[in-house]
Amino acid sequence: MKTWFMITAAALSLAACTPSVVEKLPYYKMPVVQGIPLDVDVIMSVQTGMTREQVELTLGKPLLRPAFRDNQWVYDYAIMHGGKIKEKRDLTVYFNGDRVSRVSGSALDYAHEKILRKNNSIQK
Repeated sequence: MKTWFMITAAALSLAACTPSVVEKLPYYKMPVVQGIPLDVDVIMSVQTGMTREQVELTLGKPLLRPAFRDNQWVYDYAIMHGGKIKEKRDLTVYFNGDRVSRVSGSALDYAHEKILRKNNSIQK
C-alpha cells in the first residue's frame, strides 16, 4: 500500500511539471526589456536643429547606426513577456549633416498620445 501511494504521488508530481502547466504559472515568465526605454519628455525634447552630440546626450547612444545610412539613428525598445512582445516602440532620428532634420517612429506617436491624454485629464 505504501509503495502504491509513493508511485501515485511521484506520477502526480511529475505530471505537474509538464511545460503546458509551467507556462501558465505567472512567475515563470519574466518580462524581458530590450533596448532603451524612452520617456515621453525625453522623446519630445528632441527637436530639429539639434546636433548629434545633443541628441546623444538626450537619448543616449543609438542601438543601430546603419553602416550605409549615416544620416539616421534608430532607437528600439521592446518588452517581451512569456516569449511574446507586449510593448514595442521605435524612434528614428534623421540628420542633415550634423543637425536633426526630422524625427519619426511609433515612440513619437506614443508620446503625442500620452500628452493628449494628460491634457484631456487636466481639462476635465
